Amino acid sequence: MSATILIVDDERMLVETISYNLEKEGFTVVSAHDGETALQLARDVRPHLVILDLMLPKVSGWEVCRALRQSAEHKLDAPILMLTARGEEADKVLGLELGADDYLVKPFGMRELMARVRALLRRAAKTPDSGGEILQAGGVHLDVARHEVRVSDGENTREVNLSLKEFEVLRVLLSHVGHAVPREVLLERVWGDDFYGDERTLDVHIRWLREKLEKSPSQPEFLLTVRGVGYKFKI
Repeated sequence: MSATILIVDDERMLVETISYNLEKEGFTVVSAHDGETALQLARDVRPHLVILDLMLPKVSGWEVCRALRQSAEHKLDAPILMLTARGEEADKVLGLELGADDYLVKPFGMRELMARVRALLRRAAKTPDSGGEILQAGGVHLDVARHEVRVSDGENTREVNLSLKEFEVLRVLLSHVGHAVPREVLLERVWGDDFYGDERTLDVHIRWLREKLEKSPSQPEFLLTVRGVGYKFKI
């Protein structure tokens, strides 16, 4: 079955051009020209990838991205490729912080777009080994087979809801407890060796993990930054 791709952009000619190129490669395409319709389609169709323009009528691309990553009603783990006409650093950073996986600055070539789409779908299709591995450290219990994470403070235990990428980042760090894991290793293990996006997406996922796991995210006890190297999980 071919992957379904949702294109969200109010430039109708651009949507038609992208749709034509994707369909020619065998993908199924659905499209929306405003943020409100995009959210409805994402909920109903559950696409394998979303190509999302930031400047949209009714509901902005930023809000669509936020809803797809954080809203219980619309939550979607599929990769999001942002499109931005401005190319400003702040736009890229905000999009990544909201959960986008990659970005393209308009105008762009169709070859580059197709390469990004294929890379994102390849990474999303890679399913990690789901054997009976259980990793524990610092009160954090990660069950790979069940895809569950629990945190205990000695008295209370709570289950933590993680996205697929957050889960995999934590899994890699827990597999190397006490040791610094280089950024490039984390990116390769979690996002794949054909990663096109901004390396700051890793920092965003670390911040989200800290918010969910640490008592004081701004002063983490376990998920530590190793300057010039990467990150480590400290016992």
